[in-house]
Amino acid sequence: MMKIIIAPDSFKESLSAMAVATCIEKGFSEIFPDSEYVKIPLADGGEGTVDVLVDALNGTRQQQTVRGPIGGDVDAVWALLQEEGAKTALIEIAAASGLDLITSDQRDPLTATSFGTGQSILHALDAGVNKILIGLGGSATNDAGAGILQALGGRLLDVDGNELALGGVALADLAEIDLSGLDKRCKGVEFIVACDVSNPLIGDNGASAIFGPQKGATPDMVELLDGALANFAEIVEKTTGINHKQSVGFGAAGGAPLGLSLAFDIQIKPGIDMVLDILKVDDQLDDADLVISGEGMMDNQTLNGKTPFGIAKRAHARNIPVISIAGSLGTEVDALYHIMNSIFGTVRSPQALPQVLNEAEVNLTRTARNIAATLLIGTKMNQG
Repeated sequence: MMKIIIAPDSFKESLSAMAVATCIEKGFSEIFPDSEYVKIPLADGGEGTVDVLVDALNGTRQQQTVRGPIGGDVDAVWALLQEEGAKTALIEIAAASGLDLITSDQRDPLTATSFGTGQSILHALDAGVNKILIGLGGSATNDAGAGILQALGGRLLDVDGNELALGGVALADLAEIDLSGLDKRCKGVEFIVACDVSNPLIGDNGASAIFGPQKGATPDMVELLDGALANFAEIVEKTTGINHKQSVGFGAAGGAPLGLSLAFDIQIKPGIDMVLDILKVDDQLDDADLVISGEGMMDNQTLNGKTPFGIAKRAHARNIPVISIAGSLGTEVDALYHIMNSIFGTVRSPQALPQVLNEAEVNLTRTARNIAATLLIGTKMNQG
C-alpha cells in the first residue's frame, strides 16, 4: 500500500489549500482506493498561513481593531497557536498593514505605516505569548518597520527631539532612536520572521526600488524612500553597531525586518520552511512513497520559496518522487524539473478567468484522477 502525502497551497480566488488537497485525494482514490492518503494543507508564510496553521494546530483566531496602513481603523485577525512548549502568535503584516486593505488610488508609500501591525503584536504580548511568527507578504508600507517600533514604545526623533510622523519618508529626518520606552516583554519573546525574498534594504535591488512601485511609488518617490531608509539604517548602526543596509531579506515588506530587529532578536526563515517545521512535516515524509503538491500558478517564481518548491526540496532529499499540479502553468517551468518529477496544469482549454475559477474543483479532481491512471498504467507496464 502506498503512502501518499498531499501537501498543496491554495489556488487563490478559487480553492483553499484543504479544498485542493481534498480534490487531489478524490481523484487519486478513484484509481488507488487502498492507498494511505495524508493531507497536509500548506502556505508559504503569506496569505492563507493563519488559516492553515489554525486548522492544523487547533488554534484560535483573534481579532482587534488597529490602525490601517493609511489611517482609519481595520479589524486585523491573527492566530493564537498552542505549540509544544510555546504559546505562539501568528501575525500576517497584510492583516493590519496590507495592500489589499486600500484601493489602488489610496496607495501612498510615503506615509503608509506598519503601526497597526505593531498594535497586533502588542495584543499578542497581552495574550501572554512567548513566541511570535510574522509573515511579511502583501504589505502596503515602505517604512522599514518604523511604525511597528513606534507602536511598541520606541521613539524616533528628529534633530530637535521631536517625534517623527508615521511613514517611510519621515525617516529622512531621523536623528535619534530612543528605545527606553520599548515594551519590556519584547526581549523575552522568540521571534521568527517569515521572509521569501533575499532583497537588501536599500539600493537598486532594495525595498523601495523593487517593491515600492507596486505600492504606488513613482521613480521620484523611490529615490526619496531609498534615501530615507538608508538614513534609518545609519541611525540604527549608530544605536546598535550593526549595519543592515545590505542584510539579506531586510528589503521584505518595505524593509520591515529593520524595525523589528530593534525590538526583537529576530530569526529570518523562508515562510514555507517555517510552516513545514511547525507542522513537523518531516516526520510524515520519512515513510512516504509519493508527494503531491501544487498551487494556483506555477512558473519560475515557484523557485523563490513557494510552497511546491519547499515541500519538493524536502521530498527530493529523501528520494521521494514529487508530482505538482497547478491551476495554470507559466512559460518558464523547466527549472522546476530538477526537483519535481512531473508538473501538470488543470485548465483543459483556453478559458476566461471566471470560468477557470468556477471549474477549478472539477478540473483539479479530473487532473488528479488522470495522473493516477497514468501511474497505474506505468506500474502495470513495468510488471511485464
